[in-house]
Amino acid sequence: MIFHLNEKQPFSLRLRLVLLAALILLISLSLVYAALDAAFQSSSEAGLKTRMETLVYLVLAATEVGGNSSLTVAEATGDPRLDSPGSGFYAHLHGENDEWSSASSLGIGLPELPPFNAGESGFVTPTTSIDYYTFRYGISWELPDGNLLPLMVTILVEPSEFRGERKAFRAGLLRSLGAAGAILILAQLILLTLGLRPLRRMSRDIAGIESGQLERLEGRYPRELERLTANINQLLDTEKANQTRYRNALDSLAHSLKTPLSVIRSSLPADTAAKSSAINSAVGDMRRLVATRLQRAAASTRRSMAPAVDVKVQVDRLTRSLQRVYSQDLIRIDVSIEDGLMFYGEARDLLELMGNLLDNGCKYGDGQIRLAARSHDLAKPQSGIDLKVEDNGPGIAKAERQQLLQRGVRGDERAEGHGLGLAIVLEIVTAYNGEIVINDSDLGGAGISVTLRTRLGTG
Repeated sequence: MIFHLNEKQPFSLRLRLVLLAALILLISLSLVYAALDAAFQSSSEAGLKTRMETLVYLVLAATEVGGNSSLTVAEATGDPRLDSPGSGFYAHLHGENDEWSSASSLGIGLPELPPFNAGESGFVTPTTSIDYYTFRYGISWELPDGNLLPLMVTILVEPSEFRGERKAFRAGLLRSLGAAGAILILAQLILLTLGLRPLRRMSRDIAGIESGQLERLEGRYPRELERLTANINQLLDTEKANQTRYRNALDSLAHSLKTPLSVIRSSLPADTAAKSSAINSAVGDMRRLVATRLQRAAASTRRSMAPAVDVKVQVDRLTRSLQRVYSQDLIRIDVSIEDGLMFYGEARDLLELMGNLLDNGCKYGDGQIRLAARSHDLAKPQSGIDLKVEDNGPGIAKAERQQLLQRGVRGDERAEGHGLGLAIVLEIVTAYNGEIVINDSDLGGAGISVTLRTRLGTG
């Protein structure tokens, strides 16, 4: 089974809060804009209606009714907008036998409107059929003979004037709300920066623990984070104490088993050479199995926040040791390691893994070994490391590779040669949620690639 990293990273808490605040602010300002725009339109139309009603009274004040119900209106109505052609304000007076239009409507075809009853008035906004604001007022004019003459005064206003006012208002409103939104976003960023500062400090302290610079979270945190920091410190202390106790127990077990095995071996009768040889071999196998199982158990006790390990330093230690052990074989080990490469895990796990891979290369290769190491992800150095060990030996047959990498198979059940070393390597790789692949090497032998992921749970 191969485990893969999820490359998709979630949004940061700060970014989430900023986006949420911006969304709420956008919705709020949009509602404010719509409400103010509607209020302005309603207020402007109410003001326009009042002005148009005033124009009705000016027209009626300038009107005279002569014989045969003829209508005469003074040249100056009292409002220059009615006296200037094309001003956008138009007046029309309609009687029983006569009608009059203001000078402003000269050359403009005003729409025909249905009759209106005396004593009624009405204000109508522009429609598809009549693109004017319209105010109509019906009266009954008393003639000298006592008869009543129905008159209807109509004021029409082009909507372009009102639309211009509304456009100017909207532009000003957008500028004002935009400035208010920018100020509110800035204030929100300042509040989030100050409010999330303790979390950023906690993140830095945890990073310090991961890198080995700190042992636990120190300093004072806000009341809301006190229980969290206390629990994290307690977890770290408990993990460290448990690991120490577990290692001590393993050491005690190893020492306890060595003594009985030594007694068994020394107590064998000398006159049964064949039996002694068999029992000695069995005791040796028992000691090797005990050592192997203790190593595997130790590999499963890695700390979740282990200090950073300099990979180059560990590789140099291993290569010097192996070249001393295999000095008679003239082993050549070529090393290529990324500058500043760090392993954020247990140093003994890294030594155990690389030691087994290099030792197998020395045993089963033909004198040349190549080791390469780099970050699993350059953008995230703490995500893990990639290792590759190659040799120029006979290699590993494809039929044996699957058996060597099969989890759950005991070391003594694996293929000959690389079996036991790779069994230990596979246990460590499994503990770090990594993967191991066996291929042919460019050198002619086996090429073993290993990925150790150091930020994926406990495996």
